[in-house]
Amino acid sequence: MIKIGKVGKIAAGDELGKFVRINELPDDPPSYLILLAEDSEFLNGCGDYWVENREDLGEFFAEAHWEVEWTNH
Repeated sequence: MIKIGKVGKIAAGDELGKFVRINELPDDPPSYLILLAEDSEFLNGCGDYWVENREDLGEFFAEAHWEVEWTNH
């Protein structure tokens, strides 16, 4: 399950070992900003992706073969 606003570590797939956080943007319907970094504080090696809607977000995760271990941050 993809968690919005939580930090996760990519355990399998592209970008293995990096941290990810999904931010929901205030569009109508919402779009999503996918933040990536080498550390859980998002200070090093940062990058991002944008997807138009929830369906595209699921497709993005599937195409990247991401398995994410979500934290409580």
